[in-house]
Amino acid sequence: MVRHRLKTISRFLAWGSIIALAVLSLIPTEQMIRTALTGRVEHLVAYAGTACIAATAFGERGLFRLIFALLIYAGSLEFLQRFSPGRTSSILDFMFSGTGVLLGVGAFALLARWLSTEANGQRPSH
Repeated sequence: MVRHRLKTISRFLAWGSIIALAVLSLIPTEQMIRTALTGRVEHLVAYAGTACIAATAFGERGLFRLIFALLIYAGSLEFLQRFSPGRTSSILDFMFSGTGVLLGVGAFALLARWLSTEANGQRPSH
């Protein structure tokens, strides 16, 4: 029961993050609110967080499939920025987004492995 609730919550969070990426990627420049980070670091952090949450929610369907889907999504959003007032698309921005996807899924995989070994009372091999 608890596991089912956690899975449901993680899926809501994943879809919320995915929608937030679209909104933040496509709003016109004059409506953007920037952080103290550079735009490319924002890409990396946003996609890493979304990928980690999405891996928690949908990882059982395959991490490579998730990586592929998020990379296609990142590329699509980057392309669509061409049609948003004041926005431009950039291969370098896509590369930072893609790196974030890989880092987020990688962090999930490492954490899942660590939790699995801890739950089984084993120590990870070096």
